[in-house]
Amino acid sequence: MNEERRVEEQGPERTTQAEPDRAQEPVQVHAELATSEELEAPPGQPSDRSEVDRLSRELEHQQRLAEEYLDQARRARAEFLNYKRRIQQEMDELRAQANAQLILKLLPVLDDFHLAIARIPEAERENPWIQGLLLIERKLWSALESEGVKPIEAVGTPFSPAEHEAIAVEEGEGEEQVVIEEVRRGYTLGGRVLRPSLVRVGRRRRQRGEQSPAGDEPSPTDGRQAEQATS
Repeated sequence: MNEERRVEEQGPERTTQAEPDRAQEPVQVHAELATSEELEAPPGQPSDRSEVDRLSRELEHQQRLAEEYLDQARRARAEFLNYKRRIQQEMDELRAQANAQLILKLLPVLDDFHLAIARIPEAERENPWIQGLLLIERKLWSALESEGVKPIEAVGTPFSPAEHEAIAVEEGEGEEQVVIEEVRRGYTLGGRVLRPSLVRVGRRRRQRGEQSPAGDEPSPTDGRQAEQATS
């Protein structure tokens, strides 16, 4: 009787110990299945890792394209600015050339005013029509001066082939190759020679056997040109 009781008492204990083992078994199987599903993705369905890599590569590609497009836009803008600057410069040069041509046509009119004023007798300068002539000359010169026209200094300055055109070379006791007379006034426009001055140049009289100084001497122009300038 005592043995049967011990068997009956031990029976439930064995049953209780076996039940936890059976309860843990489905949990372990489920964990193994979940792990295998994560490691082995079905065909045609990329894993999360590969999807991230693909998106990262696509982002880098789009960034490179954006940088290329931005660089192209900057180059196009620089080329356009250079083109605009070049066109503006060409237009300015055309205006300057047209302005210079017009002023060149007006200079003979100014020369005539100067010749006429130089021949006015001193006693007649107070006459109203003489005053009107002087006023017109001043207005004409003021208009030319506002465009940047300036007279070239001639008398008493060293002869300069860039600014002076010699129509005669006269020997004397003065300095070598110095302008002694201005036959027709010259002008500059914007720092450039618009028309050279027609001048007579002095040359120191040399003793017998004395050589001319080194350098080019002014050569007089055709006499007919001088007559046209003074007429």
